Parts: sequence; structure tokens; C-alpha cells
Amino acid sequence: MLEKIEDLPDNIIGFTIHKALSASDYQNVLLPALEEHSTRDDGLRLLLVTATDFAGSDIGTAMGGQPFRRSEPLNFKNIAIVSDNRGFAQAVQMFGMLFHAEVKVFEAEQEEAAVTWLET
Repeated sequence: MLEKIEDLPDNIIGFTIHKALSASDYQNVLLPALEEHSTRDDGLRLLLVTATDFAGSDIGTAMGGQPFRRSEPLNFKNIAIVSDNRGFAQAVQMFGMLFHAEVKVFEAEQEEAAVTWLET
């Protein structure tokens, strides 16, 4: 489940991931939020934080990737991952390369540092 982080600077969009990330989260929460911010000329700045109850992604996520495809790619500038889950962080880094985004991983207690990095 994705929970939007509300107290971020205007040029950053962020989410805390609770329990299992699902295809529905991608389609109904993440993608609409990214599309809303995609008109920014300076690129998308995404913060993803895994909560202590993060359990990876459910099978629907792997099967639901097709709706995430767009005819126009999203313009990512950078993606900050705040997580102690190495597998998740590595997966996002891999996809960040596909988006031509700079990706940086921060440890769980470094959310403030991640926001600072995204602002630069």
C-alpha cells in the first residue's frame, strides 16, 4: 500500500510503502501522481520510503506492469530510496537506469538527507 508523504517541497513527490506493493498501487496511486507532476520542466523527483511493515510486492505487481507503460516516458530527474531492504533498493536502481534517472539509496533513518539530496 502506498501512502503519500504530504510535507515535502513542491518539486518532490514521495510515498511510504506499507506491506505489499500491488499493481493497484501502481495504477491508482503512483502513476496518476507521477503524471500530475510530469509537466515540470526540471524533471520528476521521487522519494520512496519503505515502512517497517514493508513486505515487498505481491504477485499482482509483477503481472500488472503493462498498465504502467506509457506512450511518452516520464521525465525523471532523480529517485531517492530510503530503505534497509537491499533487494527493493537494487530493483529500483535497475529501473532508474531505464528511466535515465539518478538513483540514490539511503538507510532507513536518513529520510531527511534523501529529501535534501532530491532538492539539489
